Amino acid sequence: MEKGNLKLSDSIGSFLSSIPNIDGTVTIKQLLRHQTGFGEIVGDQEWDAYDDPDDQLFRQDLFRNVPERDTSKIDKFQYTNTNFILLGEILEKVNDESYFEFLKKRIFEPCSMYNSYPYVSRTIPNLVHPTNEKEYKDVYSGINYKFFANYAFAAGSIASSLEDMVRFYEHLYEKETLLSKENFALMIDFKNGSYGLGIEKLVVNGKTFIGHGGNNQGYAYRNYYNPENGDMVLYYNNRFRTILKNVLLADLMDLLNGRAITDFRKDIAKEFSGFVGEYNLEGPNLKFSIKRENDILYLTAEGFKAPLVSYTTGILFDGTSGIEFTKDAANEGQLIFKQAGQELVATKIN
Repeated sequence: MEKGNLKLSDSIGSFLSSIPNIDGTVTIKQLLRHQTGFGEIVGDQEWDAYDDPDDQLFRQDLFRNVPERDTSKIDKFQYTNTNFILLGEILEKVNDESYFEFLKKRIFEPCSMYNSYPYVSRTIPNLVHPTNEKEYKDVYSGINYKFFANYAFAAGSIASSLEDMVRFYEHLYEKETLLSKENFALMIDFKNGSYGLGIEKLVVNGKTFIGHGGNNQGYAYRNYYNPENGDMVLYYNNRFRTILKNVLLADLMDLLNGRAITDFRKDIAKEFSGFVGEYNLEGPNLKFSIKRENDILYLTAEGFKAPLVSYTTGILFDGTSGIEFTKDAANEGQLIFKQAGQELVATKIN
């Protein structure tokens, strides 16, 4: 759009040939706002990205089996990687060059991002090793660049350093290297919602930030920029999910604002020993466990494992998802499960 090669109102069909379950009348703007209702083709795969023996998987046409469109989500926000992959395909078509070369020429070089790469591979110097969800095991040896280059593609395969990301945001938010002030204003026009044109509005402790997080196999990333004063917080993690993410963000915001960080209570494993066991959560019928390993308590559920902490006597806290566990005073063997204002009962399984 900066170069005059397309308009936000242009349709997919203006650039790409017909794709099953992809409506060619959908516009660039709808793709960027994730208001298409398109089915997801990346992110919900059942196979392990680091241990898949079928290399052919990464050479197949991703659009061959696009799920059916959810028409109830048209013009409503629903984050879908398919939208970004389509945008990457359109960039290649318009510019007649590889999306990866386009990234180097149009973003990395102008922003002096010398430690940034179009996709993850074992050839990247000093690459932080990815770890898996279940055992926190190093899975570096299983990296297949084709997963990131051919499968994740424009939905999130870039590898970069925090220093480079700071340079990127400086050029995007505070200079006109990438976008004019007028086009950047369009990008952050959230239309009374929380998602603009490929960017999020994030409210933390009543303050408005902008940014865009991302999760890929073995890695997670978050960033928060305050457009009023230029404050910024960024962090990486070498797992798909960020352990203790709520605690981490609160601590980083305290540091940013000169406040003291609240410490965890020490030696809590004995205090909460009665919480250890397997449970069934009423309502969603979710089974989870609270386990003790080396004097640390962990929550495990559906292949996910996170440490539990405590700030207050009698309350066990999952700083990753914001869950609080307390004893049900009226019923032995039950815990009160609180999350985002919702309160449920979890019953211990004999």
